[in-house]
This record gives sequence, structure tokens and C-alpha cells, in this order.
Amino acid sequence: MELTQKSSVLVADAEPLARRGLVHLLTECGKLEVCAETDRIGAARDLCVLYRPAVLVMDPAHDDGFSLIKDLAQWSRGTRIVVLTALEDAASMQRAFQHGACSYLTRRDPLPAVLGAILAAVAGERQLGPRAQRVLLGELARGGVQMEHGEMARLTPRQRDVFRTIGAGQATRLIAEELHMSVKTVETHRQRIKEKLGLASGAELLRHAMLSGRATNADT
Repeated sequence: MELTQKSSVLVADAEPLARRGLVHLLTECGKLEVCAETDRIGAARDLCVLYRPAVLVMDPAHDDGFSLIKDLAQWSRGTRIVVLTALEDAASMQRAFQHGACSYLTRRDPLPAVLGAILAAVAGERQLGPRAQRVLLGELARGGVQMEHGEMARLTPRQRDVFRTIGAGQATRLIAEELHMSVKTVETHRQRIKEKLGLASGAELLRHAMLSGRATNADT
């Protein structure tokens, strides 16, 4: 009997139940094998270097996942990324594909679609899950898909979140609570934002963020 070599898959998801369910689904597929799993984006990068999986299935909603999508080719060339996430907004889908994702599915997509997208990624084929298709088509129909321009394009998704909450006048501790990150992480993001936007002080950052928020509200 001819043996078929299985394609390796790395699973990175901070939600234990979702991660274990996905691992179980992949284990039952005769064409795929799970080489490793993790709940941290940083660990996913290291595991890709170690195992060089054919596919990385990941949720970019945690930590700085979109940066991993963008930079993964530096550490694991040839690994294709399938996004499986609760993020159902067109901007996240657009950003994932711009950064190099192969496929995008949501947690509400059917299991056959998820498995099919992973198998397709092994062959280098791009796929958009059924739920993601409906969301994206709806956004396109009403003109809701827009590119991030100017200074906001310099910031990572999490830095944008911090920037917007700063503009709302929230203190660091409250930002940390709202965005589910540590105070130290928020402070690090604040420093990176100042560097990227050329701001010299926390006061300048606050003023800039507040003005940006007002401009955004005026446009909507």
C-alpha cells in the first residue's frame, strides 16, 4: 500500500476550546497532521522556525498577530497562513490579505469550509470563508471597504486601538483594561506610537489623538 505523506499544520489560538477543537478536526483528516499548537503569537513564530509547517492556522486578534502574518516569510518561507478568527470586519480581512494571508475564515464558518481552506492552502490556493464572503460583499456594496491612509497606516492594529482610546481621554490603566493587555504593554505601544508619528511627549500624543478622533467623528 502506498503511503501518503501528510502536510504539517501549526495551530496558534489563544482560546483553548477553539484550539483543541481545531486540532481534533485536523487530526481526523488523513492528509494533515498537527506538528504543534500554541496559545501565543510569539511562540507561533518560534515554532514555525522549528517545524517549518506547510500551514499556520492562527487568530490575529490576540497580541500583534497581523505583524506575524506580515513578517512570517522572514522566518518560515513557504508556510502559508490561514486566518481563523472571530474578527468579522472587512478591514481585518483586507489587512490580513495585504499582509500575506492565504485564506480568511471566521469562527462561524462551517467545519468543511475550514478544513477545505486549509487543504487548499497546502496547494497554494486562496480562499475566503462563506461568512467572510457575506460580510465583505455587504461592506463592498455600501462602500465600507477603505484603505488606511496617512499616519494611521504606520501603526499596527493594536497601536491603532491604543491611539483611539488615548484620543477618547482614557488613562493608561483603563486602556489596559479595555484592550485586555498589561499596563506595561500599553506604555510600550504609547512609546512606539510617539516614535512613528514624530511626537515628543505624552501631551503631544494626547492632543494629536484627540484631534484625530474628532476628525474621524466629523467624517462619519
